Amino acid sequence: MNRLAGKRAVVTGASSGIGRGIAIACAREGAAVGVCGRDEGRTDETCSLIDSAGGRAVALLGDVSDQNDVERMIGSAARELGGIDLLVNCAGTGELDGWVPVHQHSLGAWQQTLAVNVTGPFMMSKAAIPYMLEAGGGTFVHISSVCGITVWAGDSAYGVSKAALLMLSNHIAVEYAEQGIRSNALLPGEILTPMHDTAANASADAAEWNRRVLSRHPIGRFGEVDEVAAAAVFLLSDESAFLTGANVPIDGAYSRV
Repeated sequence: MNRLAGKRAVVTGASSGIGRGIAIACAREGAAVGVCGRDEGRTDETCSLIDSAGGRAVALLGDVSDQNDVERMIGSAARELGGIDLLVNCAGTGELDGWVPVHQHSLGAWQQTLAVNVTGPFMMSKAAIPYMLEAGGGTFVHISSVCGITVWAGDSAYGVSKAALLMLSNHIAVEYAEQGIRSNALLPGEILTPMHDTAANASADAAEWNRRVLSRHPIGRFGEVDEVAAAAVFLLSDESAFLTGANVPIDGAYSRV
């Protein structure tokens, strides 16, 4: 459909899961895509999938929680793509201590979760905004989570980080609206990704874990990566030109129970 034709997009966390799905969807819609990831092999694989489908992709290796890596990735994207119009902050980490109550969280795991899930998107956004201003505008999509507006005991570091990401998105929306920059957030429920499989397999009983998580979704199933990617493309495209500062659940009504 070429809804993003001529756009230069950067997608973090694009080596697998939701990030990979969004990167591929952006390329399918005509954008040139900077594919950000920490794993060289998986990042190159995403680029190959885009290239083989006739799109254009540039691999950007780095860690979003490292300021030097962020500045290098954004600088490389701007040079290789000729600018930056779109940024999708998708890179994230789950509960590094497992599901534990607040007083059992280690400070190190808490800080690392926020470093990846909040400080990373802040630094990526901060670095990308000047290029968007130079281009006369731009669009952000931040991949938060239904956990940013709901509470599940033991999920505090992740939940707090995803709630903070919503506020970052809202600030960008308000502070840069007059300069042509839009910012929205998606709040996925449980999506079938490698991270989903890792969490299930790390539990004492994967089948029971899946049953409990599924019970939070009135729609009766988990989400698919392509469904989140389709929503992201809509928010990145001109079809949503009057939509900014929105926090959009894509969660099978998880957040409404």
